[in-house]
Amino acid sequence: MLVQLDDIVERLKKGKKFLIIGHIKPDGDDISSVASLTLILRKMGKIAEGCIADHIPWFYQDLEGVSEIKGLEELKGYDYDTSVTVDASEISRIGDGASLLKDGKPDITLDHHRTNVGFGKLDFYDSNYAATAVIVYEIAQKLGIEYDSKLAGINLLGIATDTGFFKYSNTDAKVFRYAANLVEKGANIQKISSAVLEHQTLKELKLFSEMLNTLTVDMDGKLAWAYVSYDMLDRNNCTDDETGGFVGEIRSIYGVEVAILFIEWPKNQVNISFRSKDYIDVSELAVYFGGGGHIRASGCSIKEVDLKETIDKVIKKAREFIIENSHDQFKSTS
Repeated sequence: MLVQLDDIVERLKKGKKFLIIGHIKPDGDDISSVASLTLILRKMGKIAEGCIADHIPWFYQDLEGVSEIKGLEELKGYDYDTSVTVDASEISRIGDGASLLKDGKPDITLDHHRTNVGFGKLDFYDSNYAATAVIVYEIAQKLGIEYDSKLAGINLLGIATDTGFFKYSNTDAKVFRYAANLVEKGANIQKISSAVLEHQTLKELKLFSEMLNTLTVDMDGKLAWAYVSYDMLDRNNCTDDETGGFVGEIRSIYGVEVAILFIEWPKNQVNISFRSKDYIDVSELAVYFGGGGHIRASGCSIKEVDLKETIDKVIKKAREFIIENSHDQFKSTS
């Protein structure tokens, strides 16, 4: 049931023991939202545990607050009266974390994805928010929580990463105000940006070089895609952790409107990242293939498939979608 943020705040006040669950394949906003809400609830005198039922990329591990998040095995048997999912648009996004839920659904969902399906008892989702971490920040303000540097830093992580460090179109005036407040409370944006943006290893650079050899640009330069196969990852002793910024590099090519990266990990599972620059809503593409996300950044995963066949199928649909949704001048020349 879709409710107002004040309704969520009142429900949080009533609970005593909480479980906060984030989504699998965690990104900065997911990690931030789980850890921040856990710390906020503890500051209220509540008992709270945060969970992500997946591996957290290594480069986040040194940021203060990330260690508050536990894995699935650590929380089996944990009893609680209130469950909250964050940054997940549907229940499948929390993976095996769903096994911890009572009655098969969370008590509260907090999210900012436009593709959210509303799967909790109380749902708050609004795509006007730049990040779920922004929603968590507003909850803390409504609760009168006093921030220390640890909470400020982990809360800022989600706001910074989901706005592309304040360069994406979702970076509004509110984002800057909240970020400034968090810096005043002790958040260190340099430490966050260094951890997230400056962690490349030699093996990652070699993998990126191999990916570039697969790069294809089509449709008068409007569409670009590349892939990273399981064999490429294995050959370079990498996992999908090392591919985090690759799709952004494809989108950065001049003239490209839609960028797509295909990652085969594990074997015979293809994880697809969609990005757009100005006018194409790639969340609709992601939804078509069983995923979701944002207008400019979305994704999906398809299991038990062949990489090449999946690429052919997705690119065919992407071409059709771009022609249907592009500006009139592009339609006339395509």
